[in-house]
Amino acid sequence: MRIVIVEDEVRIREGIAKMIESQTEHVVQGKAVNGEEGLEMVLRFKPDLVITDVRMPKIDGLEMVKELYERKVPCHAVILSGYSEFEYARKAIRYGVDEYLLKPLDIDDIKKTLEQVEQKIRREEMTNGTPGLHLRNLITGAEKDLEKNCGILKDICGFPADGEYELFAGYIGSAESLYREEAEQAVKELKEKYRELKLYYIYIENMQKGYLLGCGEKGEEKLAALEKSVYNRLILKYKDKPEKAIWTRKRFCCPEEIQDAARELDGLLTYALVLHPDGWLDAGQAEQYRPQPFAAPTPIYHQIRNAICREDMQKLNQGAEDFLEYMSKGHFEIGEIRKAFIKSYYLIGDTLQDIEPVRYQHLREKNLLRNLESAVTWHELESAYRDVIQAIEGARTKREDISNYVIKRALNYIREHYQEGLTQEEVASVLEITPEYLSTLFNREMGINFSAFLKQFRLSHAKRMLKGTDQKVYEIANAVGYSDPKYFQRVFKEEIGVSPGEYRQMK
Repeated sequence: MRIVIVEDEVRIREGIAKMIESQTEHVVQGKAVNGEEGLEMVLRFKPDLVITDVRMPKIDGLEMVKELYERKVPCHAVILSGYSEFEYARKAIRYGVDEYLLKPLDIDDIKKTLEQVEQKIRREEMTNGTPGLHLRNLITGAEKDLEKNCGILKDICGFPADGEYELFAGYIGSAESLYREEAEQAVKELKEKYRELKLYYIYIENMQKGYLLGCGEKGEEKLAALEKSVYNRLILKYKDKPEKAIWTRKRFCCPEEIQDAARELDGLLTYALVLHPDGWLDAGQAEQYRPQPFAAPTPIYHQIRNAICREDMQKLNQGAEDFLEYMSKGHFEIGEIRKAFIKSYYLIGDTLQDIEPVRYQHLREKNLLRNLESAVTWHELESAYRDVIQAIEGARTKREDISNYVIKRALNYIREHYQEGLTQEEVASVLEITPEYLSTLFNREMGINFSAFLKQFRLSHAKRMLKGTDQKVYEIANAVGYSDPKYFQRVFKEEIGVSPGEYRQMK
């Protein structure tokens, strides 16, 4: 728990703080010498518990607790009193005081009292919950009983029924990794600066979104000042960075509107895919966006597929760049943009699955489709797509990363001579080893025997040529090492399940 101690006798005040910090895991946030200073500390630090003496100068402990109660500040309280003040102190029961401790204090009594208060807080969290929990439930729609949830928020937060509220929503997933921590620190500073306002901040991990709710009395000028401060600390400071959060906001007048405001702001944040705001992302910007009819970039899709089939990494990268440029300049519907990226991913995957299953599996293991589906900003979507292209190149490098030097030489020889009537004996002779030793090395390093590898290698090139060229089947058969076209067609159908001609017609 976070604790503030209010006691005018320095020996007792310091003694309680020392006992708590040395013998418990609780944190003493502040120590005040009277009720006036204590009230200010509680409002500033928002602790879980205040421990206060009764008799003190300026404002005594009971007056301070009463003030907190009337302001509906969510803070537990423990009263310290001498025997003669005990009955007087018991009057504080109407202000929700949790416990009374008689002086002189005993460490065991303090520990026991703190345990009781902590248990009470846990029970409250399980029943009513914290303000952040109820705000989260409203925003995510987890709480279906809107009226009940808003009623609880009014009680535990002291929200006025007719006040002024502003909800800020920010997508943080597109910012640098330190931004989340910096944003939380900025919110702490804002709470310190705007003590007159009620400020609550939550971060929803799976959505990578932060929500800051500010509340003040109607006509409160501080709410407008808060908006400017949020802009300065969370937007302007990061304006020139390529990776930055996207923020929007909405003003309304009662807690019952929180959920609708959150949904409206979530809808606005989806426009981060097509809009690149320097400041706030506003409803006006979204309304002015005029999407054009979508036309699929079919020639670019073919360009990418043919580059994969021919193992032309340069043309593959150029096709990816052409695709990104087409999509970024098209001014299409947000849904159409995402669908086009996903379609391109599946086209790449299907092509790899056809011609090289190992590389296809490598792509799937990267789980990059999820990044395309969940991207909120254009920068994220573009980066996710580049990762797909990079994964294809990475799989090619991985495939060639064979540790055994002899096998590397064998693979190089196969690549150079696979069009010829190549045999295991010929390769072994070139490498100056026995065919049996080459067979052993192949099985150990490649997980497949020589003949099966050579057949897969030839058919892989045949599939690329069937998809990526207009050459006739007999020409392709000869180009990949089969002098007999009929034999080639029989082997192809046995391995692939369809004839070369049927495979060429498949999309």
